[in-house]
Amino acid sequence: MGKFRKTRQKIEFLKRGLILCEGETEEKYFKGLTTKEEYRRQFAAINVEIYKPKDHSPRGLVTEAKNKIKANKKDDPYDFVWIVFDLDGHENVPDTFEQALTSKPEIRIAFTARCFEYFVLLHFARTTKSFAKCDDIIKEVKTHLPDYQKATDIFGTLEPYRETGLANSEWLMARNKPDIDNGSRVYELSAYSNIHELVNELLEMIKVPGVKAVAVE
Repeated sequence: MGKFRKTRQKIEFLKRGLILCEGETEEKYFKGLTTKEEYRRQFAAINVEIYKPKDHSPRGLVTEAKNKIKANKKDDPYDFVWIVFDLDGHENVPDTFEQALTSKPEIRIAFTARCFEYFVLLHFARTTKSFAKCDDIIKEVKTHLPDYQKATDIFGTLEPYRETGLANSEWLMARNKPDIDNGSRVYELSAYSNIHELVNELLEMIKVPGVKAVAVE
């Protein structure tokens, strides 16, 4: 008699992550991405949360991220932690970068200058234009999205232009590389976005199937 081959299901462990956002627009963007119907299962272990420090300093995001890392370290540790914030009017930004990058494990930063709307603008324009304030960026965004409002379904709005937005964000970071190599800090730049790094990290997870059938004797 021939041997019967059985199959068992090999479950890929989902990456557990925390994305801690300073603002509602950022939170809605990343919640929109991680709850997208086609691949929400792969993102089931990722928490997207908003946290508003009492002193309105992004340094509070690092403190909150560290608290959450510590609270989950034993039973359900994070595989990655990101904080998302922008430059607009904030104090303690240099200290925020220092505390995040020297944290164990490292807390990664998704940052825009002057505000998250610069990343929105990059979905429609390849630009290094400098803006004095966030309202000026929003006015520019509205030349492409007349009905744009902060804290709306921004992910759904930008999804058709995602490839362009990510490419332009990467292009902008590359344009800033000579200044960064010469010692400039990203928060000293008039135009900057590395949001694409976090988005691309998430998109890489979608490419990995969640369940595989493995033949065994």
